[in-house]
Amino acid sequence: MAEILEIAKDFAEDLAPHVTSQTGTVKTLTAEQVSALYHIVVDFWMRNDEPNVNVKLPFTILQSLGEVS
Repeated sequence: MAEILEIAKDFAEDLAPHVTSQTGTVKTLTAEQVSALYHIVVDFWMRNDEPNVNVKLPFTILQSLGEVS
């Protein structure tokens, strides 16, 4: 999971200038980026499709819970 998080951070930093300036872009994604984005989207979808306790907890707490278990 930490690997996906690092890829997501790098990808977000790469996209940030395009989001803030509201310009489009065409990108070629690596297999790692595609995999990370897939897992991020599925995680977001599952967490928001049916509300549960995970939706209400801040990410840092969820991350800490994952480290404990």
